[in-house]
Amino acid sequence: MNGILSFVERMNLLLWLAVIFVFHLVLYLTLGTDNWLIATVLATGTYAAVFVLLKAYVRNNKKRGVR
Repeated sequence: MNGILSFVERMNLLLWLAVIFVFHLVLYLTLGTDNWLIATVLATGTYAAVFVLLKAYVRNNKKRGVR
């Protein structure tokens, strides 16, 4: 578990979101989704919220000295 938390702490959030955006863009275009841009933005936004919450959790635990 400590390995995962240390990875989350070091991860570059902007790079991960860019890769996820491109992945979803290709996915929804390949599937022929009518509103592919909206679906891509919403899916990436969901991942962004999860990543931000994870990073805040790790940062909070690091401040308190929990590990």
